[in-house]
Amino acid sequence: MITERRTLMFTLTLMALLASVPFVAAQSTGIQYQHANGVVTLTTDDIGIKVSAFNNVPHFQFWDESDDTPGADYHVTFSKLFEANDTNGNGAYDAGVDHRYGDPYTLPTDDWEFSGFVTEGEGDVVTEVHFNFTNEDTFVPPTPTALAEIPISMDLEIEIRVHINLTNSNEMKFDIRLEGWEWAYTDSILVFQFTVADSEHGQQDGTGEPADFEQDTSGYRFEFGDAYMECAEFAFADNSTIDPHQVQMRATHGQAEQGSIGKSVYLAFEYFGNATLDYDPTLGVLSADGLVPLGSEILLIGGAAVALLVVIALVVKTRR
Repeated sequence: MITERRTLMFTLTLMALLASVPFVAAQSTGIQYQHANGVVTLTTDDIGIKVSAFNNVPHFQFWDESDDTPGADYHVTFSKLFEANDTNGNGAYDAGVDHRYGDPYTLPTDDWEFSGFVTEGEGDVVTEVHFNFTNEDTFVPPTPTALAEIPISMDLEIEIRVHINLTNSNEMKFDIRLEGWEWAYTDSILVFQFTVADSEHGQQDGTGEPADFEQDTSGYRFEFGDAYMECAEFAFADNSTIDPHQVQMRATHGQAEQGSIGKSVYLAFEYFGNATLDYDPTLGVLSADGLVPLGSEILLIGGAAVALLVVIALVVKTRR
């Protein structure tokens, strides 16, 4: 009876190991990446991404790479910056309630400098890819303003830093680094405006409003179709005289402005002085699991453990 119990225990343990060990057939192919004509294309087993800064404001196009249908493409463009008052004091930008100071800064569509790729990997499998698009521009409001406090011009540097990691193979992070913003008022908010749209797979631009667009109860996550945009609650501000400190961000949304298709997402930041702002949203697809590839060493160890357990089980059976 004791021997039978031991045999049963070994058998159950073997079954658990067989169920949990990831074999080579289930391994990820890693991250595929390329840059051509101002467009970066990246794919994992779960998500496909195009990041463009050529003849366009920064444009993130992504889709579910595991969908054989194919499904929709989702388009998120970073289009404008503007300063606004906070009429109701909630820290967010409420279109139709808060008003903008002067003309918005529309992000440039050219002169974005590509950094090249920085990669990490295990053997032949690329597990991380990082790159930047950077633009330096002098912003001169196109129309004069009666508000003397609004700067006549400002020298801005905007850097878009993109990161994709197979630990979360169904999403990508992008950092926005802004330097040189000159505030009109210390009690106003600075707003990053994005447009979210969708299209049939392969279209270069968004052609419609994304289905089932909603903002969750936390206020920091937007879902649309089979995709999402997740926003951090805080940004970080830094300059040469102070340590980095947190800057509160509040998100809202509304209809796309005239001449645009889709939904507008507004990310509002509290006053951060003359510091450089760093902020990192995330874009991803919902239907992918985001499997983490394991190195060949781990697979060999797992296989060896199973083989050893089989031998032990056979020895026990022989001794009965």
